[in-house]
Amino acid sequence: MRAVWSVALLIACFIGTINAQAHSSHINSNRGNNIESTNIKPQPPKENVLDEPISFNTKAKDACSMVISGQNNSTKLRVSCKNKGKTYWCDFLGKPYLCKAYNNNPLHFFTQIKWDMRKLHNACQGPQVYKPHMCRSASDDVQMIFQSSFPKISNLKPTQAPKKSHHKLQHQPKPQQPAKSASKPVKPVVLKPAPPRKPVKTITPRPTVAQGEDQSTKLAEEYCWESLQGVCSYLISWFQN
Repeated sequence: MRAVWSVALLIACFIGTINAQAHSSHINSNRGNNIESTNIKPQPPKENVLDEPISFNTKAKDACSMVISGQNNSTKLRVSCKNKGKTYWCDFLGKPYLCKAYNNNPLHFFTQIKWDMRKLHNACQGPQVYKPHMCRSASDDVQMIFQSSFPKISNLKPTQAPKKSHHKLQHQPKPQQPAKSASKPVKPVVLKPAPPRKPVKTITPRPTVAQGEDQSTKLAEEYCWESLQGVCSYLISWFQN
């Protein structure tokens, strides 16, 4: 009887040991799976990131489409537009898969870029760099950077256009210009010297007959006898005239 109990006890111990080993191996396998899941790195994009292109219209009524594809370890965005026989395209390159929010919803990432492009007259003449709001806290590697275009564009903005401020700018007064004087400067008047006047000849008036008669009478009274004074006076007056 004792031999039977000993055999049964040995069998029970053996079964318990096997169960403990199986339980410990199951726990170790679960731990390994959890470690591998925490160390998962973001995978490079596939050849076709989105199955269908994203369509939109610009402010100038250009019909545009966005095609997203994988290029090596980056994501390529091509924007193609046309309107009234005019066509143009531009390419952007980035690594948005490094953003966790992008991996959850890649369509919304490029939809936010579409919202900015449709505000432009030309979808390719916007910022050189696009970093959607959903990945604003991610590294700069996730932003889409301008690469090339056709026709070639040289007036791209360096970054995304800032939002317009709601505050109105105060009009600064224009500097006042000094008032022009109405009176013109008076030119100095140069006076020319007057020509010299010719000397005026002084004409001595001849003695009148009355004056001559008085002088001849006086001379005749002084130098002639009284009886000859009349003749002397006549002769003297005749000589004077």
